[in-house]
Amino acid sequence: MEMTGKICMEEKASSRLGRRVPAILAAHVVMGFAVVLMRLSFFGNDPFSCMNLGYAGVSGLSYGTCVIIFNLALIIPVALLDRSYLRFGTLINMFMLGIIADFWYALLGPLAIFAEPSLPLRGMLLASGVVLTCLSCSLYMSSRLGMGPYDAIGWILSERSGGKVPFRVVRILIDACAVTIGFACGSIVGLGTLVLACGTGPLIEFFNQKVSLPLLYGERH
Repeated sequence: MEMTGKICMEEKASSRLGRRVPAILAAHVVMGFAVVLMRLSFFGNDPFSCMNLGYAGVSGLSYGTCVIIFNLALIIPVALLDRSYLRFGTLINMFMLGIIADFWYALLGPLAIFAEPSLPLRGMLLASGVVLTCLSCSLYMSSRLGMGPYDAIGWILSERSGGKVPFRVVRILIDACAVTIGFACGSIVGLGTLVLACGTGPLIEFFNQKVSLPLLYGERH
């Protein structure tokens, strides 16, 4: 019975490929936009972006270039440990996210309103960035087309521990390392960083149930 259910789910997922591919592409367009909103809020970004923005600041490279470099470095251990996480969506995450974020920043960054944003505007940017980040993460994960290396490594290490170390613990440790690197490189670590590192689970689950799963699979899971 369990195997039959799994086969049915896989067949359903395959039949919905025409929705899942556009969904993961749209997710990364929105995710890149959210990265820029958080950046312009000056409240800090998610741990991975925090690290890459810090390295971009000291290296002179763009954020997008740094994202690609770190993803290329991370994909090596992921490929060696468990290639099952590497699919079409992995390439989208590796190469599109940073490029899209650079595009949005080039478009919005020079605007005078963001040069010295007021506290209310910063709050709006923070709130919008958090909501859009959660929505895009929900679509990205629900598409089931593979994970980016940064997301995959946490699951792999948790599995390699034989279940002794839960994923959430591994992810906290990885995020802590990323934030430490970012802070050491001069990246902003603030309220936005804390919220995106620790407080987005319920909102992502809300979008899973209300938006992503009904949109992609026609029913609530």
